[in-house]
Amino acid sequence: MDLNNPIPQEWTSYVTQSAIGLEVVPHVLYDVLTYTDNATTELRFFQQTNVAEDLNNLRQAGMFPNPQSFLIQNIRVYFRTQVATTDSGAAGAFASTYNDIVLLANTGIAKLQIGTKNYGPWPIWCLPASTFAKGVIAVAGAEAANLAHEYAQLDGPLYPLFPNLMIAPLQNFILTLNWPSGAVNLTGNVVVQVLCDGQLARAVQ
Repeated sequence: MDLNNPIPQEWTSYVTQSAIGLEVVPHVLYDVLTYTDNATTELRFFQQTNVAEDLNNLRQAGMFPNPQSFLIQNIRVYFRTQVATTDSGAAGAFASTYNDIVLLANTGIAKLQIGTKNYGPWPIWCLPASTFAKGVIAVAGAEAANLAHEYAQLDGPLYPLFPNLMIAPLQNFILTLNWPSGAVNLTGNVVVQVLCDGQLARAVQ
């Protein structure tokens, strides 16, 4: 396929892109959506456009432009939470952002659709972010009202997606997180990021 047509014949020696020669580079594909407390049952990733680059790096909703293609080697789920301070109150488990992540991971599943083919489902807890800031959780305060500083994230080795899955140029795809048993009652909204590790094939520029 000639990406440069139609152009004047005398310009053919000066083109700056070619679909004949492709280069393969390491790449990550990511998207960020918000889980609304006690309301969301599905998040549909890689469908938004015209957002800041720290939220999404796919420039065309649900597909790669020609001649780009992408090989998915891992899928990660990352919860964009911050360290929070909670009054623990009585002994035992208490409502916290830590418990929010446990609830979302325990009850959610991930699904991938490429074209008309479905892949998954995978329990969210088996798709860890793996790499993130790690620290110490501390507890302080009077005996009657202990304050817990807490943070939660999915950790562990990456789940290897093997055989790898390829997204062809202009092929529709979507990755969803679903909570089939219903919306989860949390302490507040949670920002969720999905990231696919892999390799991008693109035209030699």
